[in-house]
Amino acid sequence: MENLSHFEPEDETTSPFGISVDDDWIYLNEVIERHEPDADFELIKKAFYFCASAHSKAIRKSGLPYYTHPLNVVLVLLNEFSIHDTNTITGALLHDTIEDVEGVTKELIATEFNPDVADIVESVTKIKHENITKDLKFDEQKNKAFTYRKLFLALVKDVRVIIIKLADRLHNMRTLQYMKPEKQELVALETLNFYVPFAHRLGLTRIKMELENRSFYFSNSKLYNDVKSALEAKRWNFIEYINLFSNLIAETLDEHHIEHVITIIHKHEYEIYKMIQDGQPLEDIDNFYSLVIVLSSDNPSICYQTFGVLANAFKTVHFLDGIANPTIDWFKSLRLDVMGPDGKKVEILIRTCEMEKISEEGFTSAYLMKGDGFRALVISDSDLEHWGSWMEEIIESEGEKAAKIIWDSIKVNIFDSALTVYTKTGEQIFLPEGSSVLDFAFEQLGDDAIHSIAGKVNGRISDLNYQLNNMDQVDIILSQNYLPEIDWLNYVIYYKSVVILYNYFKQISDEEANTETIQPQTFLQEVKLIIRGEDRKNMLSDITTAIGTNNIKRINLGALGEDFEGILTLEIPNKNELNRLFFKLLSIAGIKEALTIKE
Repeated sequence: MENLSHFEPEDETTSPFGISVDDDWIYLNEVIERHEPDADFELIKKAFYFCASAHSKAIRKSGLPYYTHPLNVVLVLLNEFSIHDTNTITGALLHDTIEDVEGVTKELIATEFNPDVADIVESVTKIKHENITKDLKFDEQKNKAFTYRKLFLALVKDVRVIIIKLADRLHNMRTLQYMKPEKQELVALETLNFYVPFAHRLGLTRIKMELENRSFYFSNSKLYNDVKSALEAKRWNFIEYINLFSNLIAETLDEHHIEHVITIIHKHEYEIYKMIQDGQPLEDIDNFYSLVIVLSSDNPSICYQTFGVLANAFKTVHFLDGIANPTIDWFKSLRLDVMGPDGKKVEILIRTCEMEKISEEGFTSAYLMKGDGFRALVISDSDLEHWGSWMEEIIESEGEKAAKIIWDSIKVNIFDSALTVYTKTGEQIFLPEGSSVLDFAFEQLGDDAIHSIAGKVNGRISDLNYQLNNMDQVDIILSQNYLPEIDWLNYVIYYKSVVILYNYFKQISDEEANTETIQPQTFLQEVKLIIRGEDRKNMLSDITTAIGTNNIKRINLGALGEDFEGILTLEIPNKNELNRLFFKLLSIAGIKEALTIKE
């Protein structure tokens, strides 16, 4: 079975909606009954007619009454997102009322419907910042930054808000041809940069694909058509091959009595465009088809059995275990690239029925809507409050740059690929790709990580700015005398690291920051350290080499059984140099502790 996806514009001039409000309600009522017979039909009906009345004077660019847009958004939620929750449907019908209709407020929505619906509608409403400045461009950027912050908080606290926004954007993209060309391009680029990552993070594969392709078309129609034409030509040349290979796999699985369904999935135009952008010539791309094997069983062990059968039958050139280590977008599957006939590489995904359902519906799947309410991300309320406060301060302090700073932080921490790393005791920790040893320290230790000196990565001493790899095992070396340096901000990306360091430097007065943390000013002419460790051969030599003989004024060592304790009197020019000295000392094999002491 070949699964082809085509995304044609939606012609609203032939829409059945907008002729009769009553007929439109009858149709919506029938759709809801099919999906959710236990819905609160009275509440939804009240919202539908409230929506139609509130927007009665508004017309869409296509000429249809405006209320048909919220109606279509609800139909998208029901038919394509599998969202049947009464309050979500009600909120979707009302989602533009506070923003666009004079006299409609959150309080009115709460009174007429309920507080939960009011919260949803208010959260979906665009930010309109009150502090209007003379610089319109700055004000637009500031509003955008506030909107990013608001939608991010909604993603964490109540994902229904984001789902409504995605359904809203999807319907607008399907009817974008009615806008002016310059507006089409702006909306398309915003969709690619902002809404597509949300769809990806929630695992809404089909929605993400459609948003990408439509955005690609409206942002660069010539390039889109060039890729589409070339891709269609290659598909005709390749479809016979992929069908043949699919039949070989089916025969192999049938021989081992593994019940399955194979679907042929083609990469869409935007995916191919991204491959070309990464430097892969179109003529060299031959893996634009994937085979998805959906097993009749929901037992994950059958996936591994299936992999074993295929690995014995075909040469496997790459394997990724997305069941034990699922990707950030909710997918679970085994992925293998195998060599088919004639040496062509083919991507194969192996899933159970449940995994396939989740891959199609993402977070909205019934399997995932159970349990923790409507939260999409596991972030504590305390961390969320601190991150949100940081965003608000960035908006006020960074001007036009705020929107980019906030969006980059959200994108790295929420949407980009995740690393799985381990503590020295084997506990799993998840971090954004590109995280450093210092990011690990702040996730594991919180505020105490400000005393980090270095890390041990897979048993080897590493600097705090060392970039971690998947499956690394990390241990953090601390000293209470060690304090952050301003350049730490240059190599942290994890939200906890950024927020804690931001607050740390903010609490230090300008004078203290300049003298102790940021600038290497004169610190102390004389510093006393106490160090403890194993009493081994060459220990003294290693210590003096690390410190440098020019810095040593006095050194006294004493044995304590198999250990030693020493007091060093040193001349250290500045705080940064003292921090580096702690790193050197604690990197010496056998050194257990190094502290400054007062007279």
